[in-house]
Amino acid sequence: MGAQASPLLLTALIGLCLVVASRAKNTPIVIIPGVLGNQIEAKLDKDSVPHIWCEKKSGWFTLWLGILELVYPFTDCLEDNIKLEYHPDTGKYTSPEGVQTRVPGFGETSTIEYLDPSTPWLSFTQYCHDLVEHFVSKHGYIRGKTIVAAPYDWRYAPSLFQEQGYYNNLKQLIEDVYANGGNTPITLLAHSMGAPTSLYFLTKLVNQAWKEKYIKSYITLSGVWHGCSKSMKMFASGDNEGIFIDMNIWGREAQRTYPGTAWLLPYPSDTWTRDEVIIVTPERNYSAWDYKPYFQAMNYTRGYEMYEEFKNLTNDLLPPNITTYCYYGNKVATPLTYVYGPGDFPDTEPKTINGNGDGTVNNNSLLACKRWKKQQPYSVTLESFDNVEHVDMVKNKDVINAVEAIAV
Repeated sequence: MGAQASPLLLTALIGLCLVVASRAKNTPIVIIPGVLGNQIEAKLDKDSVPHIWCEKKSGWFTLWLGILELVYPFTDCLEDNIKLEYHPDTGKYTSPEGVQTRVPGFGETSTIEYLDPSTPWLSFTQYCHDLVEHFVSKHGYIRGKTIVAAPYDWRYAPSLFQEQGYYNNLKQLIEDVYANGGNTPITLLAHSMGAPTSLYFLTKLVNQAWKEKYIKSYITLSGVWHGCSKSMKMFASGDNEGIFIDMNIWGREAQRTYPGTAWLLPYPSDTWTRDEVIIVTPERNYSAWDYKPYFQAMNYTRGYEMYEEFKNLTNDLLPPNITTYCYYGNKVATPLTYVYGPGDFPDTEPKTINGNGDGTVNNNSLLACKRWKKQQPYSVTLESFDNVEHVDMVKNKDVINAVEAIAV
């Protein structure tokens, strides 16, 4: 007659099995940040600078975000170093001569947790720390192993990310994190510009079998699916991106050079209709259907060329064909229309008329993922978070808890 297990032992074994089963539910997390959402480093060897207080030569340093360079007069140094140059003979975009840049922290989380590594105590420079720390401290995730980030140079656009090898690295990272989690499909978590950046990867660069093996769920936070009106204003008058710089049209010189700015212009479609006026001037009004005359009016036709080059990368909004969650901020006053007075366009900050959204991205763009409900066999869940602003979608406790409910 075999030995009988005691009730106490059976209870312990059952409890252990439940714990193991619970832990097995935890999916590794790969985070793709939004625009401005990770550090960029630079190294200088320049012959000239805009002001005597700007460095000509340096070792590697944090270009974005260096808190000192957000203080006048160093703001001009930042703008001169972070802009891009277009080379029509090759069709390439590069940093200015004498400026090397790189994106640190791929496969880690530190460079998305704090944007200025020298001032982690400043809430302004904190980005994804609360999100990452929640999963590490509460659920035993390990930074760099089972919760990782895939930062990128957000000045560019997906076709250029592909040329730079970013998507090959992302694919390998997902496979590695899958293995780190005991061959557990991952949760792909993307914020802001990271949403269409990841959509390009999912719809154009990997096949269905790969997605079904490696990705359990796709969570997007305030995805800029069809652009936002702020991008249109950036080309005209710049935008301080919510940074505490009270300077007229600061940022325009650099922002105009970014393929990413052109890519995230409002896309003329059922999302942005012909009668949706975004720019008002005494001479005429402009919608997303009027880019050619718009750029001509500001005497910056290079902007229209960039728009034509990058407009179709993701604007078809093909469904990702995996289980998808579209979370977004709502009921926050969001710039919709910009009004320029006589003689103000484009060199003066316009008046703003707000609409609905998350404070940065307009509601019609945030909700563009809704179409996937009828386009893919996998579930698509939309959920709004009232009064949560764009950047707070990676910090808000309710949003983090919603992500937790899916990943854990």
